[in-house]
Formats: sequence, structure tokens, C-alpha cells
Amino acid sequence: MFVRKALRGDLPEIIQVINDAKRLIKGTGSPQWQDGQPSREVLEEDLDIGRGYVLIVNCKVVGYTALMQTNDPHYDVIQDGSWKNTTDKYATLHRVSIADGYRGKHLSDFMISNLFTIGYELGFRNFRIDTHAMNKGMQHISLKFGFKYRGIIYVGPKEDDRRLAYELNM
Repeated sequence: MFVRKALRGDLPEIIQVINDAKRLIKGTGSPQWQDGQPSREVLEEDLDIGRGYVLIVNCKVVGYTALMQTNDPHYDVIQDGSWKNTTDKYATLHRVSIADGYRGKHLSDFMISNLFTIGYELGFRNFRIDTHAMNKGMQHISLKFGFKYRGIIYVGPKEDDRRLAYELNM
């Protein structure tokens, strides 16, 4: 079991992992990821830029996350709170997903821990993440890793684009 940079050849498996996550989220009644995002184009961009990472278990892609290493423009405006660190660079975890049949095994813990190591080696000491208010699983994972709730951000113009924003300062 290990985490590595995603390759173009991983795209079909990544799409399957994302689709599994979309079905899981839909089952909770959340509108998050039910509008076609993250799309194939977004995932291709992740791979082209080099921000996509996969979790491999027994030679199979079973997890996916994007580690964004540039400022996320959605985080420029935060409501009902504030970022603790606004001066240092930060990395953002997006599209955290585990395939059907692999959930409940704490694999997201392993994947996120490895991404922190990668981010730390790249010079990041600040990490951010966001999720929909109905995505209790991602909220639990965020708090378990020590992320602190900082406020509300929007990833689009609709009320369903409202996200809970978290920050981890190392």
C-alpha cells in the first residue's frame, strides 16, 4: 500500500473512484459533486499539472486526492470566520475519494497522512480543506487530523456551493 503521483494511464481508475464517491455522497442526500464535478476535464487538469495523487492497494488504484500547491481562489473570501495564517503559502486537499469496497479500512487516513508528508517535503506547513455541510465523513476526517474549522467559503454562485472551510497549521 502506497501513495504516488497519478499518471495519465490511471485516469479510468480515478474516474471510477470519483464516481464511487459521488454515489456515496448522493446517498447521504448531499448535493456536493452531483452537478458533474469533479469532471473528467478537472481530473485531466490535475494530472497535467501534477497535483493528482493515487492510493495504491495490491497494485490497484483505490483512492484519489488532488494536492493543490497554489492558492485556491475560492479561499480568498471567507465568511463567518477567518484564516489563522494568511501570510504563508498553503496547500489544499481536494477530491478526497476512496473506492467502493475499500471504505471503513482507514485508508483515507493513510492517504492523507502521506499527502501531508509530500506537502511538508514541498515546504508547506499550512494545509486547507473544505467540504459541504452534509458531508459528515469529510468533516470527521478533517477534525481527526487536527484541522480547525475557520468559516464558510463558496466554490460557486449557488447556495449549494457553500462549504465549511478548515485549516491545519504545522
